[in-house]
Amino acid sequence: MSTTARLEVRGLSKTFAGVTVLADAQLVIEPGEVHALVGQNGSGKSTLIKLISGVYRADPGGEVFVDGHRIGTPINPGGLHEQGLAFVHQDLGLVNDLSVRENVRVGRHATRPFTGWIDKVRDTEAVQQAFDFLGVQIDPHAKVATLKPSERVAVAVARALQERTPGSGVVVFDESSRAIPHEALDDFYGMIRLLADQGTAVLIVSHDLREVLRIADRVTALRNGSVVEMGVPTAELDEAALTRLVLGHNGELDDYASSMPATVGDGGVELRDLSGGRIRGVSAQIRRGEVVGFTGTVDSGLSSLAPLIGGAIQGQGQAVVDGRTLDLGSSSPSAALRAGIAYIPQDRHGEGLATELTVEENVTIPHLRMKGRPWRSGGRWQRSETNAVLAGFDVRPHDPRAVVATLSGGNQQKVLMGKWLLGGPSLLVLDDPTQAVDVGARGSVLRATRQAAVDGAAVVLCSSEPDDLVSVCDRVLVLNEGEVAVELVRPFTAEDILAAVFGATDGGLE
Repeated sequence: MSTTARLEVRGLSKTFAGVTVLADAQLVIEPGEVHALVGQNGSGKSTLIKLISGVYRADPGGEVFVDGHRIGTPINPGGLHEQGLAFVHQDLGLVNDLSVRENVRVGRHATRPFTGWIDKVRDTEAVQQAFDFLGVQIDPHAKVATLKPSERVAVAVARALQERTPGSGVVVFDESSRAIPHEALDDFYGMIRLLADQGTAVLIVSHDLREVLRIADRVTALRNGSVVEMGVPTAELDEAALTRLVLGHNGELDDYASSMPATVGDGGVELRDLSGGRIRGVSAQIRRGEVVGFTGTVDSGLSSLAPLIGGAIQGQGQAVVDGRTLDLGSSSPSAALRAGIAYIPQDRHGEGLATELTVEENVTIPHLRMKGRPWRSGGRWQRSETNAVLAGFDVRPHDPRAVVATLSGGNQQKVLMGKWLLGGPSLLVLDDPTQAVDVGARGSVLRATRQAAVDGAAVVLCSSEPDDLVSVCDRVLVLNEGEVAVELVRPFTAEDILAAVFGATDGGLE
């Protein structure tokens, strides 16, 4: 292998308690290349990134080179920036209450002689130099909390680039697009291409195969802890071929709505004149045993609907659940839960899970009031029902005591689904539940969504993914400017949904 590559990984392996989770990993990224790392949850890609970044210590024998220079092992995370490796992580790592300058220069502040005080003038100059390179205009003194999404992305990228020789080294984006709203993705992709055009190598880790095909030049796939394909040009792939690389098979979504028919029963939910966020006067009926999807463009109001029903944002209107009326003007997540509504938010880390707690604690905490006693919470029912969730959703590892933060994204989503389905809700509300999960876990999430209807719940699925809606929905309601513009009833296709969205607005799905 040539040591002229921007990044070269030779034979990295990692073993935990006698179990090999990554074996002899190889990776080569050339100057000016956007390279994607793909694989299912548990495939080894997170382990590989943690080895490269120094979070984990590799087994003896592996080597990492940046611009031809060997990085000493064990890798020291504090010295990686000087050696040419920079990382932009999932949440962008920004502190809202600090200024742009403070966020960019954290850990790298210029100091004055003798006093050691921070030299704000030199820091500001360094920040401005990074922004000039990126072609953005952002006030270094502004609070990060006041920035637009695209500006927040620029701040995170500027921090990775500061005091670097232009065109050198590697920038790793580890699931960074997860934290970026749809409307800011074009700016994000533009910055990635700008870096590559200058000669810097870019490594992206992504579950979104369409994103990979859009921005990556080559792709390396891992499966079961091993690199199965390295450096495959994306020009030779389509989504089906890339799925086969990830899964080892085609991975088409099942038609769960047909293969898992549900009996539509009496009762259900009536949404009456819902308003809040971008939603304006939405009314709908969802019967027990029915999955009703909502979709639309970025500005259609779709992102406001699920949290409005779930009590996460304030609004107006009513949700009538099996004859019981919930006033959404004074609702809350706890009030919605008491009314029989289980809301699964899009942000599983910030809103859905207590990631520092165990799987068992996450699964059972919402049900303690019902199943526990004032003087003790019990233990047998907690273990039994947690094990049922682990088995039913194939959560890996199958360990109730595992801390949720240590699980992969797809397995975290399975825990979140199991947590709320455990209580047998009357209405299940899901907000883009397959976002940032791999193609394997996606099927598990959709199957569980349909199973909730089979078990007698009314289900609302808010999703921007037409294939997801086709897989599980009986009906799809298309939103435009906060209102229901089109209703589709099975049978329908993804093309029918897209046509309805395009027909309802001049914008369309982007």
